[in-house]
Amino acid sequence: MGQQGDRIFAAIERRGYPDPWSTFGEQLSWESAYAVQLKTAIDIARKGTDPQAAEHIGGLFAAKARNLAAARKLVDQALTEYDRTGMWEVLDDRAAQLDIEDVSERWAAGLVHHPFPIALWSLQFNWRYMKDHGVRAFYEMTTGYIEALISSHDRWAAAWEAEAATGAVDRVTTVECDLVSEEAPMHCDICQKTITALLYLDDAPAA
Repeated sequence: MGQQGDRIFAAIERRGYPDPWSTFGEQLSWESAYAVQLKTAIDIARKGTDPQAAEHIGGLFAAKARNLAAARKLVDQALTEYDRTGMWEVLDDRAAQLDIEDVSERWAAGLVHHPFPIALWSLQFNWRYMKDHGVRAFYEMTTGYIEALISSHDRWAAAWEAEAATGAVDRVTTVECDLVSEEAPMHCDICQKTITALLYLDDAPAA
């Protein structure tokens, strides 16, 4: 077991994660990071201990929005480019060849044990989705997910604007939207790793 996984990891060791997917994974990790910073800043603002808190929060919301817009643009560009080059057919063929159990065994080796291995199960879900529906369909689904993240972001920003204007604290929206954003890397930083397995599946073993 682990032969495909070993080959993929050897390629990652030599070449790193490929763009544009490396950048995409970082963008969705930042979605979570911005949410953590926002929640902290909002907590401080509610305590009234920092007169510049509102300005800081506005800057964080703006940066978070730009990051999501860039992620959406990246996927749109990748869809167009892979349509042009016929890359989806190549990736569908590799998805069909991928041995999920074999690759999962190697990927699990470096994980800290937890009874709910969310990263590994997310990888497995992604590969099965690609096998069942096609790799392009997976990224069409991902585009819809990014749109949902943008909607959640807009909801949070509007709720904070209303709270700042009225003084009526809205803790529930903060809790819900923060959770939405914190979940994002488990889908879209993980999907960076999902497609890397396909891109490197036929890579020659390390010498």
